[in-house]
This record gives sequence, C-alpha cells and structure tokens, in this order.
Amino acid sequence: MKSFLFFTKEGFTYDPNDKEIENLQILGTGEGKDILEAFKHFKINQSYLSDFAFKEVIALEYVGGFIRNLEL
Repeated sequence: MKSFLFFTKEGFTYDPNDKEIENLQILGTGEGKDILEAFKHFKINQSYLSDFAFKEVIALEYVGGFIRNLEL
C-alpha cells in the first residue's frame, strides 16, 4: 500500500499582520496501490472538500522520511 499527500497551489492565507499571502494548501492524505486508487481514498475520506472550488490537486508519494514528487 502506498501513501500520498494531496495539496493545491490554489488559495491563500494571511500572515500575522493580516497581509494576504499565496501558499500551498494541504488537503489530506490517501492510500492505495497506485496514485489513482489513493486519490479515490482521499476523496472519500475528505468528502467535505467537495464544498470547495479547488481545481488543481498535486500529489506526493511519501515513504517514511522520504518524499518523491509524482505528476498526475
């Protein structure tokens, strides 16, 4: 079973002085035999995200302390 971290570059947050800043939004994790199965798992377990308008989701497979970038 492989583990993935899902995030997006869409959105922003505020710094301590209330200045808007673009950042990455961590959306959650998913597990599966491959990235597509993990994405299905992610969508089921973070179903509240369907109320938001994120269009671009990036996935990183993680193995222990090592992270490797994967393209969708």
